[in-house]
Amino acid sequence: MIESKKYIETLDRSKEDRYWELIMEGDKSGLEGMFSLYAYELMAYGLKINADRELVKDCIQDLFIDLWKYRENNRKVDHVKNYIFKVLSNKIRKEIKARVKRREVEQLMHPDGLESQMPGPESNIEFTEEKSNSKLQSALKLLPLRQRQVVIYVFLENIPHKQIAKIMGINVQSVYTLTWKAINNLRKLMVFLLFFLLAK
Repeated sequence: MIESKKYIETLDRSKEDRYWELIMEGDKSGLEGMFSLYAYELMAYGLKINADRELVKDCIQDLFIDLWKYRENNRKVDHVKNYIFKVLSNKIRKEIKARVKRREVEQLMHPDGLESQMPGPESNIEFTEEKSNSKLQSALKLLPLRQRQVVIYVFLENIPHKQIAKIMGINVQSVYTLTWKAINNLRKLMVFLLFFLLAK
């Protein structure tokens, strides 16, 4: 049984190397072969990182697109399978972080609980996107300087946290702490500004 398993692994490794060579040579049949060889394992592996099947599928698709698109940069890969699985892991984690950021921005624009406090359709007040942006800009101006800077770097300029830490002269953990403080303060400020507008 053990010998049979080793034989299969050796056979897969041989196929893997051949498919990789074809990809490097610009032959798309290598990409198709690599996908057939590892698609099931990649899906199972991805679902262990995140249970969202559609997210994992999208990341696997992006993985193979990038394998083809950037094949000239990948010629010196020693262990192809390890490389592919590591890239998938990074893609999934990056997408999870991106979705968290998008949710944070949505929460900034629509703080929790505001829906129940907003006037109904019969009201003459229209909460347009322009007004929401105006409230956000007003709230940003009321934040302490460092919190305002980190919000701009993280959400508006999409600068990585490590780079922000270097720019601001602090460690990465402090960047996260400042970000969460800024988010909480923005929520409070936007609630205040909303009630201020309603009181007019």
